[in-house]
Amino acid sequence: MPSCYPLTFRVSLEHKGQSKLVATARGLTVRIGLLYNRDIYANVALNALLPGLSKHHELALFYSERVGVAKQRDPRLDALIIKETCFMPPSGHTFAELAYQAQSPEIGVTNINTDQHNLIEDFEPDLLVSIRFGQILHEQTIQLARLGVINLHSGLLPEYKGVMASFWSMMNSEKNLGTTLHWVTNRKIDTGHVISTRSQRVQTDLSYMNQVLSLYGPGVEQIRDAIENIERLAVTPRPDLPRGRYYSFPSTEEIDRFESAGWHLF
Repeated sequence: MPSCYPLTFRVSLEHKGQSKLVATARGLTVRIGLLYNRDIYANVALNALLPGLSKHHELALFYSERVGVAKQRDPRLDALIIKETCFMPPSGHTFAELAYQAQSPEIGVTNINTDQHNLIEDFEPDLLVSIRFGQILHEQTIQLARLGVINLHSGLLPEYKGVMASFWSMMNSEKNLGTTLHWVTNRKIDTGHVISTRSQRVQTDLSYMNQVLSLYGPGVEQIRDAIENIERLAVTPRPDLPRGRYYSFPSTEEIDRFESAGWHLF
């Protein structure tokens, strides 16, 4: 039976006071806080990412219990959200199972920048990795991570900033979709220095949802590569991206045009 997220599931943190970096045969063990939404895309990404990370690094998992600001949207977007958040894990493990296997706490966060700021602070992270996290990080939260914050954006920056980047790429008849791994240095959205990008051809036989799902295999490789080189990357200059276009949720008329062009949300 599919689960609908978010669920209430918390494990207390017991890491405070431990040393932050430990030398191993494979290099340095990094304390990594993973920030995500409990949706199907993050589930696919974490199923691919966590087994390797948990063998060599200390992890804590923080999921957003609040995603953006509630707005009235086209009912087709509401149906898409249900598809994205009520699902059988396609890679086999629920979020709770992933946390248990990684021996990591999983903590629901309503407001990461104010009353729950201490949840991140208590973990004392070296690095924060954001995968579809539903809240904008403010500077005081970003500064808690010694090495910084990196975000995997499901779009090619700087051209496609904001939400549903793949939808807008498809609407604009782009030939390629992709992911961008970039630094988060302030509360501006999708403006931080790019670490890497991956690009793939648009698949005309796939829905928007399946196109996005296909991005997270290459995207996870970007995160792995960055973590392996994070000490070097952290001291590299990080100029902000040039100005691009910011996209928001599509209107009813825009979804009509999307469907008229032969595309489907799911």
